[in-house]
Amino acid sequence: MKLSERDYRWNFFVNSIDYAFFSLGMTLGSISTLFPLLARNLGASNVEIGLIPAVANLGWGIPAILGAKYAERARKKLDLVLKVTLGERLPYLFMALVCFFVAARNAKLALYLSISMLGVATFSMGFLGPPWMSMIEKVIDKKRRGTFFAVGNGLGALMGVGGSVLARHFLDRYPFPKNFGYSFSTAFAFFMFSFVFLALTREAPDEPDPTSGDPSYVRKSLSVFRDKNFRNYILERITNSLMFASSGFVTVYLMERLSLPDRTVAEFTAALMISQGVSSFLVGPLGDKLGHKVTLAMGKVLYALAMVLTALCRSLPMALSVYALLGFVNTTNMVGSPALTLDLVPRNKKEMYMGVLYFSIAPFSFAAPLLGGKIADWWGYESLFLGTALIGVFSTLFLLYFVEDPRGVERKRAR
Repeated sequence: MKLSERDYRWNFFVNSIDYAFFSLGMTLGSISTLFPLLARNLGASNVEIGLIPAVANLGWGIPAILGAKYAERARKKLDLVLKVTLGERLPYLFMALVCFFVAARNAKLALYLSISMLGVATFSMGFLGPPWMSMIEKVIDKKRRGTFFAVGNGLGALMGVGGSVLARHFLDRYPFPKNFGYSFSTAFAFFMFSFVFLALTREAPDEPDPTSGDPSYVRKSLSVFRDKNFRNYILERITNSLMFASSGFVTVYLMERLSLPDRTVAEFTAALMISQGVSSFLVGPLGDKLGHKVTLAMGKVLYALAMVLTALCRSLPMALSVYALLGFVNTTNMVGSPALTLDLVPRNKKEMYMGVLYFSIAPFSFAAPLLGGKIADWWGYESLFLGTALIGVFSTLFLLYFVEDPRGVERKRAR
């Protein structure tokens, strides 16, 4: 069975809606804005705040090799995705319950229960990274992948502006910690709505790799490192994770530096989402035309600029401009990174390549924000922001000079 053009159009539609509402849910449970503020209100230290992105990064990476193994054995990737995806969504309901019934009685317990639930959600996401990407590679037309990621991310971000209005309403109207409980429970509702559209995907079954389930799978996966270009891409992704060591501290720093009320975090989220939504419709088509390596390089430069502005920030408008830049950066990572990854991996080994990629990055993306917390304690937030800006410059140069974009090679040959 092969998918028809009509099937491809259907899949583009239902998966874009799934992507958009999942992104909207993530806005109301934002790891970069709401979660750090929740942690700070629960009495978290800098290292404990750094634990939030650290656990998330570890979750997104470590289970990927296992997810890749199961994906290779699955005739239909969608079946595997539907079985595991509730692990991404249900934790937000439990986080809401923690805010409603635990946080007021025991702040430290609530903090670690919330981080544990975040771990469950992100470990599920990490496991599903290769299966979901493999499914997208099958059900979305190759020529429209960048546009697909852009539409889903863009719609999610623009709807996220409404989500930020809801978040501001909850933060303003209800006392802490119930305000965060309402935000997380609303996020869960949007996650479950997106689940309905995910289940409507049309996928043709394929023949799994008969060797994918044997004990030598991990040893076999080491062959990925013999691919020089992909090995360089893994190194570039590692430098990228080190660059983001400062991302989890921007909200806390700006809130404290400018003495802002909690509701201002909703304005930060709105600036982030507006920028992310608008830039998505530029980044996706631009990447499809020029190659997604170009858009990833743009994102790194803008992240370095955002960190310099954060260190220098002395006003609310300047803080909002930081989040506008970070929204563009988010787009390049959410759109350009998966699209470039799919361009780089061989079709018959895509799950293995993606599993090795995410697994290799995980230790560094876990350690980076914890180290960032210590740097903030020892030398101040400004040193952390400026240091990661320099890493961003290095990462940009490494990407441009050592990672070869297949689309760029094709364009040169066409000339």
